[in-house]
Amino acid sequence: MKGVFDVTFQSALDVFNYGLVLIYGLFLSVSIAGGCTEKRDKKLVALLCPVFLVLQSLFALTLGTDKTMQLYPLIVHLPLVLILTLALKKPLGVAVVSTCTAYLCCQPLRWGKNAVEALTGSMLAADIAYIVLLVGVFWLCERFLVKAAYATMTYSRWTLLLFGSLPVTYYIFDYATTVYSDALYSNVLIISEFLPTVLVTFYILFLPAFYLETQKRAAAEMQRSMLTMELEQSQLEMDALHRMETQTAVYQHDMRHHLNMLDGLLSAGKPGQAQEYIKEVQADIEAITPRRFCENQLVNLLCSSYTDKAQRQGTVLTVEARLPDALTISDTELCSLLSNGLENALRAVKELPPERRTVSLYCGVQRNKLLIEITNPCGEAVTMKDGLPVSDRGAGHGFGCLSIQTIARRNGGLCEFSCGGGQFRLQVMLPVLEHRE
Repeated sequence: MKGVFDVTFQSALDVFNYGLVLIYGLFLSVSIAGGCTEKRDKKLVALLCPVFLVLQSLFALTLGTDKTMQLYPLIVHLPLVLILTLALKKPLGVAVVSTCTAYLCCQPLRWGKNAVEALTGSMLAADIAYIVLLVGVFWLCERFLVKAAYATMTYSRWTLLLFGSLPVTYYIFDYATTVYSDALYSNVLIISEFLPTVLVTFYILFLPAFYLETQKRAAAEMQRSMLTMELEQSQLEMDALHRMETQTAVYQHDMRHHLNMLDGLLSAGKPGQAQEYIKEVQADIEAITPRRFCENQLVNLLCSSYTDKAQRQGTVLTVEARLPDALTISDTELCSLLSNGLENALRAVKELPPERRTVSLYCGVQRNKLLIEITNPCGEAVTMKDGLPVSDRGAGHGFGCLSIQTIARRNGGLCEFSCGGGQFRLQVMLPVLEHRE
């Protein structure tokens, strides 16, 4: 009687563990694939547990345990992949790799169970260890594996292929050599050496691939940081220009004091000193007063600033601006576009002969399109890469053109850098409205 009870208890424990590992694999697969947040999706995942348990039980009762194990990929894994793809809207590759990765994470459970059974000689102790390991491994995977695996799979197709190669290979190998045959236990050298070879190959491929991906990510982060710095610098330039505008207003406000001073000098019979005072005041005002090129105050400030800068380096900057006071593009982005373009143009002509130091700027709105064109002579052929001129000033430079391209794309526009006939040309077209809503 005791033996019958032991057999019955062991069978019940086996069924219990069988159900636990199904739940373990199901929830782990969903978590690795990115999880689900919608209430409907959570109910669907919870409903899958009893459905799969019933299906497995029916197959086990009608076809036997061995046949059910052989059909397990069709009973559970394939439906799970389809549900992840069709119902939970996960990419097919992510669904397949997530399912195989969860299957791979079952291996420590089996190894631990076998190790405890070998050490204690007790099947009951092995089953209890299996349950403890199942809970512990699931917690560790949820804590450390899930987010990292999902981020790796969704980073790029290459990382998905790289990360998924090991669990998919193990899945195929395990079923081929233990479920559909006993090749793994037949002492065939080529079979026993296959999986270690795959592990070594994966390790060798993973290291350089991971290094390249981290390098790309670091480069992208550096570009993002440089572009952020470009926008911050544009904001600083705007603030400086607005301070200059404020100072101009102060001078205009103080004009009555200057007039009183002149009146005093003339009344005292000192016309020479009055004339000198007029020249000083006029020079101070001209030095800070922005010229008016169009209705847009920001463009007036920028063009005035760069016209003075061009004059100081012996360059003629010709400006044709036809912009309204308000545009849908932000002032920071407009400042970055113009300042980067003009800065590059002035730098390009600085070393040219005096007669060739010319830069022309056109900016205007036509048919709800902001058009910007900056043209300057160039001394030699400009090297282009991916549509952008390559800077010859070394690392850390050349981000101005990238900033222009990024702003154009962000606003749904186009930009083009071209060189021909001894002239370098920047052309930008952005969809804008003349008034902010």
